[in-house]
Amino acid sequence: MRHIYEWRRNLDRVVDSFWWATIDIVFWGLTANYLKQTGTTNPQIVYLFIGGILLWVIVQNSQRDINMPLLNDAWNRNLINLFTTPIRLREFILGTIILGLFKLTLTVIFLAVIAYLLYQFNIFIFGFYLIPAVINLILVGWWIGFLINGLILRFGYRIESFAWAFIFVIYPFSAVIYPVSALPGWARFISAFLPTSYIFENMRSILFTGTFSIQYILISLSLNLIYIVLSLLFMNRMFTEALKNAKLVKLN
Repeated sequence: MRHIYEWRRNLDRVVDSFWWATIDIVFWGLTANYLKQTGTTNPQIVYLFIGGILLWVIVQNSQRDINMPLLNDAWNRNLINLFTTPIRLREFILGTIILGLFKLTLTVIFLAVIAYLLYQFNIFIFGFYLIPAVINLILVGWWIGFLINGLILRFGYRIESFAWAFIFVIYPFSAVIYPVSALPGWARFISAFLPTSYIFENMRSILFTGTFSIQYILISLSLNLIYIVLSLLFMNRMFTEALKNAKLVKLN
């Protein structure tokens, strides 16, 4: 609740949630419109770009919303106060998940309206596929967020920039706009281990051929579950180490 109240009254937080994603939609939507007008590409290119950006926002925001509560408490010198209360780590994680889902819902609704008003793009054209796609993309954001939280607890402020930059390491290999087949061999190898690549490949398949691959969804979900477990174990280990070695005091 404290973070929700702060988010409502903090212009920086509101801008982070809505501004940059809106700029991406406007920019890539106009770019796709230009390509469509030249007649050199598939007419579905606008839906491809806008759909890709909207789905990527889910990954990006769900990851950031896992990291920001921890960073906010560290910046406000509140970590010691927080963890000297009866709160447990799993309760802190659950709180950040609920907070993130609340903010993500508002952001996606806002962006979906913007996309419809500017480009007549209806996110529900993906139909039933949208549900497993969104679930998998949220899970990607979560395990990356847990991993970064563990790194922050281990290394402190030195790597706080990971909360903004790390997600873009997987961006080129996730095939958000272009197909996996367009990647060189070494990049396709990396892409095969990313749950996001299967989701965006499925998105293109629905747009261009109208087919839905349950196999891609299952592969994405399986990878996500493995990474979720590993990232939670890593974060728990780093938290325990931080308590033993007084690293929370340094973050405070």
